[in-house]
Amino acid sequence: MDDRRPNKAPSLSNFQMGGPVRLVTICLDSKSAQGLAEFMGSTSLVQHQGELSEYLREDRELPSQWSRGSLFDICLIDFDRDRSRAKVTAEMIHAGLPEAAIFAVSSDSQPDLIIQAMRSGCSEYLLKPLANDQLLQSIARIAGRKKESQSNAQIIAFLGAKGGSGATMMATHIGAILARQHLRRTLLVDLHPVLGDAELYLGLLKYQYSFRDLARNEDRLDADLLQSFVLHHRSGLDLLPAPSASQPSPRISREAIGATIDFLRTCYDVLLIDCPPGLGDETVEAIHRADQVCLISVPEVASVRNMARHLEYFARINYPPEKINVVINRWSKKNSITDEQIEEAIHARIVWKVPNQYHEVIRIMNDGDPSSRSAESELRRSLNKLAAHIAGNSGAKAEIAKPSKGLLALLDR
Repeated sequence: MDDRRPNKAPSLSNFQMGGPVRLVTICLDSKSAQGLAEFMGSTSLVQHQGELSEYLREDRELPSQWSRGSLFDICLIDFDRDRSRAKVTAEMIHAGLPEAAIFAVSSDSQPDLIIQAMRSGCSEYLLKPLANDQLLQSIARIAGRKKESQSNAQIIAFLGAKGGSGATMMATHIGAILARQHLRRTLLVDLHPVLGDAELYLGLLKYQYSFRDLARNEDRLDADLLQSFVLHHRSGLDLLPAPSASQPSPRISREAIGATIDFLRTCYDVLLIDCPPGLGDETVEAIHRADQVCLISVPEVASVRNMARHLEYFARINYPPEKINVVINRWSKKNSITDEQIEEAIHARIVWKVPNQYHEVIRIMNDGDPSSRSAESELRRSLNKLAAHIAGNSGAKAEIAKPSKGLLALLDR
């Protein structure tokens, strides 16, 4: 008996964990727009992100809201109103946003017109009237590719040797710079069980849910649920804050923390974790998942002693030393403790030094936008360089020479 079975038609349900397929339309006629709306109303796995009523102009840039390249996965362009302008529009999108899929929509099925559309950058040619099966199969192909190329974000944990070392300052600054200047999809997780400050540094004081609330729902994590929890900063940085209450929130298992971080890793390019001081279970869970740990100290005795204790703990659990990066915050040539004394005390090299500009930090915190380019300073230049390394900018140079392993080696890859 022939046991062969026909190929199963693509199904969007297979791609739920990759997040919904985001779609924009350009100059779509009313009948096709209605058919598309009915199709999207039948599934939560396709989201309409917007409509342009005019074709793009060759003498202008792409719309500013598309500059991040992450607004949509698919662009549907109606070729019937003005084929030449539709062709130019497709070419501009293909050149400016090469990761986006472009679908031509037309009532004309002449082979030479289909070829022209494909040469302009379209990957699909959909015939009117739009049929659900046609849409499903075309979108499912893009969803499949989206899942295959799903993000596996770098995870960088920021851990202060003691409270007040500047872990939150560094995490918020680096995150905002990555999002605005380097167009990286970046999420900052405030892991503090209570009294976290990341939302304060970013000026996002009104919120209802925290990272811990999301972790309590780890059994039903998906992109839609995530978006209902995430705060969006004007730089483009996303934030999952700490609980807003002054009382500790109910304990969450290490497994739930780990599973939530694993999920978040698939949704972004960079995942930054602002860890509370100390080595509690949740911090350890995050550190074990991190690609790199920024262990941050200030140049004073108690903080350096705590850093040495942290490094002893990492050695005891056989944590890969190349993942640990010693960062000295509030550094100055006038510090009473020298770099050499710190390195001798902790038996490790200093990888990065952030200059001491306390008043600049306060000014930026009051402004609520660490990514603002309105002022140049030694602090800003240092953090910009570090963010450039994380973004993979090989043109940026390290603050110190020769770290053959660790943060800079990872970030230059």
